[in-house]
Amino acid sequence: METLRSLVGDPAPFLATAWGRQACLLRPPAPLAPPVTLADVDAVLASGLLRIPYLELVAQGKALEQGDYTSAHHLIDRSFRGYADTAKVMGHLDSGATLLMRNIEHWHSGAAALVGRLGAELSRGVEAFLFVTPPGRKGFDSHRDDADVFVLQLHGSKRWQVHAVPEDGRWQSGPEPEPGPVQLETTVHAGEVLYVPRGAPHSAVGHTDGLSFHLSLTVRQPGTADLRTALTRRFDEGLELPPLPVDPVELRRTAAALLDHYRERLAGLTPEALCAAAATVSASKAGAASTGPHRTLANLAAALDG
Repeated sequence: METLRSLVGDPAPFLATAWGRQACLLRPPAPLAPPVTLADVDAVLASGLLRIPYLELVAQGKALEQGDYTSAHHLIDRSFRGYADTAKVMGHLDSGATLLMRNIEHWHSGAAALVGRLGAELSRGVEAFLFVTPPGRKGFDSHRDDADVFVLQLHGSKRWQVHAVPEDGRWQSGPEPEPGPVQLETTVHAGEVLYVPRGAPHSAVGHTDGLSFHLSLTVRQPGTADLRTALTRRFDEGLELPPLPVDPVELRRTAAALLDHYRERLAGLTPEALCAAAATVSASKAGAASTGPHRTLANLAAALDG
């Protein structure tokens, strides 16, 4: 639990009192070194390869039209749309828009390592999202996320309002125009971590002291899709059938074998066991790409040249 410790301090009291229940501002005694920097963002924007849906611009609760901040690349006599246009992106930031960069673990090695470690510790899928917000500006209106969120403030500060999760557990992710009573109102400064439980309505405004830059680590809980995936995997275990039966008799024999196999795989399967299998599916989604060191061209050249 060392990665979780770097976010929350002692994991035991956090998991016992806050996790899934209430928002809290955390000042870990040994915080993480910033896993991603503004220079990293500048570099990926300058590369010209960042593309929709990896970025979005939002202003005062509304998403900007993608064409307002992207351009087409032309190669091999074809046009490919949706690439981030750095000049347009910076222009909208100057005008007060918030830049959202989704799933940076797909291209940033430090973020990939971080979500891999945290996902392994929590046995959950973890994703990483970056937010850059100008002073005094707001991106999204109050909304609920379908994940627990750790907000790592990396630069500047941001003012947050977090509301309580409904006691009856009934809520839907997305915009929440009537968020209910405020549970926590606080300013998060660089080096601090804000925890927002799954389903808690929240909104934030960049502090007037400068540009706000934060990383949100979203911890996904297993859902219906994960249950279906886990069930499909169980059905497929040990299944060996002819791909194309040669006649109606063989087709019926194959159908009977398929049903027998499914009945056998379902026998004794409990909801608890299926939920446990779904948790494994959820955890594998974000961690699959960061489970070990990646091969590089430099490694390959060194091996071949040696």
